[in-house]
Amino acid sequence: MAAFSELIKKFDKIRDYMRDFYIYGFKYRKDFTKKSSRTYDNEKRRIESYMGEYMKWEYTNNKKKSFISLDCFKISVNPLYAAFKSKSFTSNDIMLHFYILNLLKTPSTVFELTDDISLKSGHTFDVQTVRNKCIEYTKNGLLIPNKQGKTMLYSLNVFEDIFKLAPNLFDAISFFQGDMAFGEIGSFILDLYGKKNDLFVFKHQFIAHTLDDVILLEILHAMRKNHSIIFENQNSRTGFLSIYEGIPLKIFVGAYTGRRYLCVYKPKSRRFFNYRLDYIKSICFDKTCDNVSLLRQKLDENLNKVWGVSFGGKSRLEILCMKLFIDEKREEYVIQRIKREGQGGEFIRLEENIFLYTKELFDSNDISPWIKTFIGRILSLEGTNKSVIKRFYDDIEELKKMYFN
Repeated sequence: MAAFSELIKKFDKIRDYMRDFYIYGFKYRKDFTKKSSRTYDNEKRRIESYMGEYMKWEYTNNKKKSFISLDCFKISVNPLYAAFKSKSFTSNDIMLHFYILNLLKTPSTVFELTDDISLKSGHTFDVQTVRNKCIEYTKNGLLIPNKQGKTMLYSLNVFEDIFKLAPNLFDAISFFQGDMAFGEIGSFILDLYGKKNDLFVFKHQFIAHTLDDVILLEILHAMRKNHSIIFENQNSRTGFLSIYEGIPLKIFVGAYTGRRYLCVYKPKSRRFFNYRLDYIKSICFDKTCDNVSLLRQKLDENLNKVWGVSFGGKSRLEILCMKLFIDEKREEYVIQRIKREGQGGEFIRLEENIFLYTKELFDSNDISPWIKTFIGRILSLEGTNKSVIKRFYDDIEELKKMYFN
């Protein structure tokens, strides 16, 4: 039986389990039915080793529920970064790593390097194995290839230590490793130099979205190369996996939740769609697209009609009109709030203390939560999406029953 190890080969499995513990949480052991109980136990042990003091549990009806609990305002480093620092490796990986970096103080061919490693270590390595490791390190920036005729020479990429020239960069990195996309890079650098973040804490730090950075990186690569993508998306309620294809154009980030969305254009539907990053399981590159700039321009032209992230289910725009009573003498702050948060909607004064807010949108459902913050001031609500209007008034009736019956 293989011994347990907290190191991982693939991030996608631990990503799913950590999301279940952190975001959804409060699950029993029997709630995990995708894999065997042994798999669950192993993944749980890995998470416990990564999360340490933040892993909690409680007993309900003699059943143990495990979850992750922490106060983002009190942590200086995102503990979920630990999962990115736990990639598994073989004994050959370790041996080749140190021998290659040691022997390439002078440029060498793969054949020379293979002979030198065998001579120094007493182990015989296949030339292709050493070549693959050199290619991997070249991609990671550790080696520099230099082709002379038909011969490829590899040498070390000597980095200038910029931190000796600009030590204050550590302050910027301490900030960057906080609530940022790819903040784990900053965390790696601080670990490398034995530094700690003792300057910054974040009041609203959405650390769980760190788990989506692997997917985000692949999307950004596709966007940079103007590739369309094929991706696997999982329905949160049914667990059903669907395959979609489209051209990635933009990443949206929710200001209140930190939730991230991928905006793609689907040529077959000739429409824009948004998908939550934490529902995307995998991505692969498809063909190169020539009209990406034009699509991005078209997207920018449409964004003022998008309140949240929905482009609606049809091409026709919806109109929503909200008539409000606002005391102009005592509630100037409400007027300023609507101008600030109204996202370009028309806001006019009809008469003393009576105002009208009008907005064109792809989907009126997105604006409903914002509209409801003005309950008590709304005189009337009208719009082309009758179901949204009806739901609003039905909710008001439910409130009346709760408070007056």
